[in-house]
Amino acid sequence: MAQIYYVYRVTPSREDVNYEKLKQTIKGKLEPKYQVKGIEEEEIGFGIKALKVHIVIPESDEYTTDEIENLLSQIEDIGGIELEYFTRVSF
Repeated sequence: MAQIYYVYRVTPSREDVNYEKLKQTIKGKLEPKYQVKGIEEEEIGFGIKALKVHIVIPESDEYTTDEIENLLSQIEDIGGIELEYFTRVSF
C-alpha cells in the first residue's frame, strides 16, 4: 500500500512560545493515527521560528488533510498552518 508524505509549516501564535513544548503537543495531538516522522525548526526572524512537521499516512479515505489541519488548529499556541509539500510514496 502506498503512503502520503506531508510537510506542514506551522507558525506560532505568539513570539514567546516554548518550541519544545509545542513540538510535544503537536506529536501528542496527531499520533498514533498520524505518524509524525520529525519536526524541525526554521528561523523566520527576530527570534521567531516556524516548525516543519513531517507526517506520513497510509493512502486511504480514512486519513485526510482536513483532519490533520483541524487537529493542529485546536492547539492554542499555533497561529498558522500551511501545507508546504506532499507526495505519494510507495514501498
